[in-house]
Amino acid sequence: MPGFFITGTDTDAGKTITTLLLAHGLMERGVDAIPYKPVQSGAEWKQGKWTAPDAEMYKLLPEVKEDQLYTYLFQKASSPHLAAEEEGTTIDEAGLIAEINRRASGQQLLLAEGAGGLYVPLNREGRCMIDVMEEVKLPVIIAARAGLGAINHTMLTIEAVIKRKLPIAGLVFSSTAPGGEDIDQDNIKVIGQLSHLPVIGHIPFIPDIHTALKESDYRSQLVKGWKFNRLMEGIKNGYETLI
Repeated sequence: MPGFFITGTDTDAGKTITTLLLAHGLMERGVDAIPYKPVQSGAEWKQGKWTAPDAEMYKLLPEVKEDQLYTYLFQKASSPHLAAEEEGTTIDEAGLIAEINRRASGQQLLLAEGAGGLYVPLNREGRCMIDVMEEVKLPVIIAARAGLGAINHTMLTIEAVIKRKLPIAGLVFSSTAPGGEDIDQDNIKVIGQLSHLPVIGHIPFIPDIHTALKESDYRSQLVKGWKFNRLMEGIKNGYETLI
């Protein structure tokens, strides 16, 4: 079964929480989905070892049994190319592409979460995350902040993805600061009108969201109105019409 590639309009746009909630909602609907982080920068030292914080977040889902939910893990919280250099190594782009394709050819629906935004560099040769996305050709879900600046950042991200001839399955917005609900909602509406893309869901501002998401019932409430049927129809019928 193939899957989706979750990218963000920038760093901290809500990719990991979007990936977690997509996986939760799909699993609730009988889809065997698996989240995966190809490249993780900013490792955390826990219980005597370096851990990948985004991959650890996925493990809030009891259905996720696999331990190796990432391929590259770097300690420095920076762009992957710099984090790799700090550790005296490089990212094998061809190997990374092969691993994503391998995971997307299994029985589970793959939810691959990118690092940062589209043009996060993987090396000094000008290769970026969007180049990997172009090779694996998974339908893209864009995670975007809903607040001030969202329209410009999101439309530029959409334009870049379309230029690479990648299908866009939809948008998930996150409100990352309290207040401004009127701006957030209008931004979401305007982006939908400008892009003609479906808004899969919206994550409201939640104080201490990482603690709140530990509760399965809470996750279910958050995604209750999300357009999961739209995602699955796209997988079944193909996303070529969205290019």
